[in-house]
Amino acid sequence: MMATAAGYNVRGSMRLKSASLLRFLWLTIAAASAFLSRAGVWCLAADTAQVVDQSPPPGAQTCYEWTGSSCSWEPNLQPMKVSFSKGEDSTFYAYVTPDVSTFYNETKGSRTAVKPLFSGMFGKFINLSPDPVRVWWKGKELGYIADVEAFGSAGTATYVGHVFVVTPPNQKGKVLVEWKMQQGNSLYYYDPFNFDIHKAHKKLSDKQYVYYHMQWHNKLFAEQYKQFTGRDWLALYQQKKPPRYHMWRADYFGQTHQVVTKEIHFVELPTEEELARGVSTYGPRPDFRTSMRKYRHKDPTLTLNLTAISCSPRVFEIRNFLSDLEVEHLLHLALKSNMHRSSVSAGGGGFEESDTRTSTNSWIARQTNIITDALYRRAADLLQMDEALLRWRRASEIPEFTESTVSVAERLQCVHYEVGQQYTPHHDFVMPGLVNLQPSRFATILFYLNDDMRGGETSFPRWENAETGNQLKVKPERGKAILFYNLLPDGNYDEQSMHAALPVQEGDKWLTNLWVWDPIMDHTGDNRL
Repeated sequence: MMATAAGYNVRGSMRLKSASLLRFLWLTIAAASAFLSRAGVWCLAADTAQVVDQSPPPGAQTCYEWTGSSCSWEPNLQPMKVSFSKGEDSTFYAYVTPDVSTFYNETKGSRTAVKPLFSGMFGKFINLSPDPVRVWWKGKELGYIADVEAFGSAGTATYVGHVFVVTPPNQKGKVLVEWKMQQGNSLYYYDPFNFDIHKAHKKLSDKQYVYYHMQWHNKLFAEQYKQFTGRDWLALYQQKKPPRYHMWRADYFGQTHQVVTKEIHFVELPTEEELARGVSTYGPRPDFRTSMRKYRHKDPTLTLNLTAISCSPRVFEIRNFLSDLEVEHLLHLALKSNMHRSSVSAGGGGFEESDTRTSTNSWIARQTNIITDALYRRAADLLQMDEALLRWRRASEIPEFTESTVSVAERLQCVHYEVGQQYTPHHDFVMPGLVNLQPSRFATILFYLNDDMRGGETSFPRWENAETGNQLKVKPERGKAILFYNLLPDGNYDEQSMHAALPVQEGDKWLTNLWVWDPIMDHTGDNRL
């Protein structure tokens, strides 16, 4: 498939048309109905077990009405009937992983998937209590994992057999529940009401009950989703929507897509004065971009080939994404910055140092200079997104994007690994908490800056294939990029996107990565449900 990056993908970028507006109104009505229910005004009487209807608007039974576009872009979205009680059926378009034989362009059923040797998994912890709780990993000593707000959730990469305990935030010795991680189950609940909705309805305030009901409803949906797809539903039903942005298909190993971009390589370095000029958070002036043309390759366009090296998760290799000069410039920016010990999410929005991640890192903003701005533009073309989405925008630039004018991309992260340093298997997606639109990391792009080391591969230990239970290893190559998605086409988080930076055995490893969010980059308490 060839795409010309002159604009951006409308299907992916802007799903704010009538279907989305109707869903928003419907969710507003559903929330209001739960508030009114205890007064006997509407929907839910205290002596019934019916749920508040959070399904899409009446009549939204086709993929177009549900996602805002035709599902021809993703044939593995299958209609799934969702039923909570009599008269409350709706249709959800769930992503069903294709038969592994099709990954080899062979007839379905001709091959069987090989079980990964790796026993790692994702554990999601859901708190259905009106009080916050604290989750600990139970080893020789209790290790802090996360604080989970009332009716919220948190998650972590873990392993089969690991044990976690839940306590009140300031009572470490008072265990409320203990979980042992089991193969094939990523969802673990703490519910002081034991999923008795009548009891919860009587004990909770109106506002609390709305949140309890939402998580209870999500649990019922997750059970049906798992039966239909074979995987756990890690997201929040009716809140986490299908990705707005384009997703490249990975139907078979070796499938190639082409992107023709005008964001050609820099092959000569602009002057110090020109680099020091930087660019605005709204992007450089057109005349300044034009004046920089003399430092770029003579060809008018650059062709980027995306080759699928994994179909589940979707991983693509893009050689020669960076020129030698661009690699050297990123290394220069990293070396002159103040590199710090890399950290990991510590739950509750914080970060901490961990033995699971032993590298050092620093951050580079898009507006640092004209070269870094060009790399974001090239990345936007690779993703088939409007480059304006990857920076601050004036309201007139994408007027239909009404929720935010903030970039959906993070700063570039430069990472340095010395001998023995690594990042153990983890996921890039985050549990967004009780916030609108459920924003999370959608796509990850890694840019390799050197290849003169031994070890240091990027591994995907849970990739699906029919030949080996070993991990997929991606060897760093100078200037190469890899793209992988952290979400599935139906909005669920892709547990198989777990990946690792393997230990460097000899030399040093340098890379840069870019995280792009869906639908916005705001998971703070200021945007609460």
